[in-house]
Amino acid sequence: FRILVIGRANAGKTTLLNRVCNTTEEPSIYDKDKNLVSCPFILKPTSELGIHDVRRSFVFKSNPGFIFHDSPGFEAGGEEELKAVMTFIQKSSKATDVDDQIHVIWYAHRFCFNPDVARPLLPLEEKFFNEDRSWNVPVVAIFMKFDDLIKQVYNRGQDKTENTKKALDTLEKKFKEPLSRYKFPPRAYVRFMAIHKDNGNHQEQVGELIKQTAASIDNLALKMLFVTVQQNNLEVCIQYAVET
Repeated sequence: FRILVIGRANAGKTTLLNRVCNTTEEPSIYDKDKNLVSCPFILKPTSELGIHDVRRSFVFKSNPGFIFHDSPGFEAGGEEELKAVMTFIQKSSKATDVDDQIHVIWYAHRFCFNPDVARPLLPLEEKFFNEDRSWNVPVVAIFMKFDDLIKQVYNRGQDKTENTKKALDTLEKKFKEPLSRYKFPPRAYVRFMAIHKDNGNHQEQVGELIKQTAASIDNLALKMLFVTVQQNNLEVCIQYAVET
């Protein structure tokens, strides 16, 4: 099952994939022709996953059923990066072999709240969700480091529950609602909290990502492939086994 992970640099994409595969290992990287170019023991730091070539794929030994592609960060002025990503998705969507297709896109975003900024997305991110396309690959928006947003809106005069609610309201109004108004909005939304901490409830949060991703896939065969490949959520496997 092939997943493209997009988003800005330092959004936490590498950490996300480590949690999804429940591993701390380095992945093996393959070039566009599926030749192994880097083994785990000779890899550069994981922050360089993808090597700024979206065509390269990487696989974690602990969960080889998932094949990931990592896009360069959608930073200001990176029009060529966006073009490369859109071209890659377009080409992959036309692949005749299901193994070569991109099945899902995970859009990882680390929300930085600024009350003076009405549009929290970069122009290239907005363009990604608005630009006309012939492909129909589902996108799941993942709000990374929700705990950071709580800190950003924190009010000493309010308790933990109230501050969390304020952060949720901010996320809804400043991010989810604007995203939903784009021409091609995400099909699902998930948030992660304390994902970088070893003692977090990562697998519970990954379970929600698995559920929302499965729900976003229209093709039943692909949905079942995803459910079968993922190793985190037995509940999802049982649910779809019963439904089919």
